[in-house]
Amino acid sequence: MFIKQYINCEICPHKCKVNRLEGKIGRCKCNDKIKIALASIHMYEEPCISGKNGSGTVFFSNCNMNCKFCQNYEISQESKGYEIEIEDLAKIFLDLQNKGVNNINLVTPTTYVYQIIEAIRIAKGEGLEIPIIYNSNAYERVETLKDLKRVYRCLFTRFKVLF
Repeated sequence: MFIKQYINCEICPHKCKVNRLEGKIGRCKCNDKIKIALASIHMYEEPCISGKNGSGTVFFSNCNMNCKFCQNYEISQESKGYEIEIEDLAKIFLDLQNKGVNNINLVTPTTYVYQIIEAIRIAKGEGLEIPIIYNSNAYERVETLKDLKRVYRCLFTRFKVLF
């Protein structure tokens, strides 16, 4: 795993440099724990994403944008949700796949990207086969996306990554 990324955090363009491994909170309101608000079957994304069986959506808490009028304000700015371990996230991916969803839809994943990469690696080792959607708020650091692209190619050689 990319533990070093959390020591002097520069995952997003804010580059706030906090040590998240010591429990310090960055501008994104995140520490070293994964926090999610909801993991469920979402039938109301765009039809090409939801399809007939729905999208296996994981809403991550907190956000690096800090928008005052966010449609998910309670999740993104008020940190609503609960903390989970990387292994729990992998299990969530597999449980959603077992429910027949078309994909895993990661909503606002940026600040947890390296933990997500590890969870995908674990889940893939246990049979995760469906596509992963990186449903970003679009405030990304190019270097972080390059890490994601490199790892995605290793994890999902069958799928095309578009960025």
